[in-house]
Amino acid sequence: MTKVSAEEKVYSYLLGLLIEHKLNPGSRILEKEIIEKIKVSRTPVRNAIIKLVADGLLEKTPEKGVIIPVPTGEDVKQIFFTREALEGESAFLAAMNVTDDDITFLQMIHEKEKDAYLSFDKKAYTEANEQFHLNIARISRNKYLERFIKQIYWRTQIFVFYFDSFYNYQPENSKKYFTPYERSSFKDHSEIIDAIVNHDAGIAKKRMREHISSTYNLLFKPWQKNL
Repeated sequence: MTKVSAEEKVYSYLLGLLIEHKLNPGSRILEKEIIEKIKVSRTPVRNAIIKLVADGLLEKTPEKGVIIPVPTGEDVKQIFFTREALEGESAFLAAMNVTDDDITFLQMIHEKEKDAYLSFDKKAYTEANEQFHLNIARISRNKYLERFIKQIYWRTQIFVFYFDSFYNYQPENSKKYFTPYERSSFKDHSEIIDAIVNHDAGIAKKRMREHISSTYNLLFKPWQKNL
């Protein structure tokens, strides 16, 4: 079993707080509270916070220090526009560069995503969704796309955590959830994988762009005036 470093432990702990809505947009991140809660020294806490800021999950402000980003309509719109463009290009290149091993891994991730959704395992679902998108970026074999997509991906996810019904799940409300094959993101991911497997770069790009755009339109556009 791989040993988890103190920094990774802090990173995972803070990500879990975001997923479970125990931290809200605008909340301050206090090093002292983290140190006391998970019994680690100050250095790994600071390193984890630096990484979370770099990944776009946290934001450093001159007034309040490190906080959870607060969405605005224009900010969310620009983030998703940028992500749509970058991930569309990564899917295009992935379809041209994909290997058999890459295909097997993408299909395995897709199954993990389905299982996590059915069991309402928010953390596992988050990990599987991250792996799906960031591995397509990796398969593009463009290190700059991979780097920028990672940052923009997490910046959008911080808002998805607060708007997607899955992350607002409570056991008593479980009937409102669809099966994976009725949930649009699973259908989108299946179509993106099929296009990549078939080396159809144009369709892969089109499906990925549509997927990112539909996420924005479904989750954010109806509430944009209130952000």
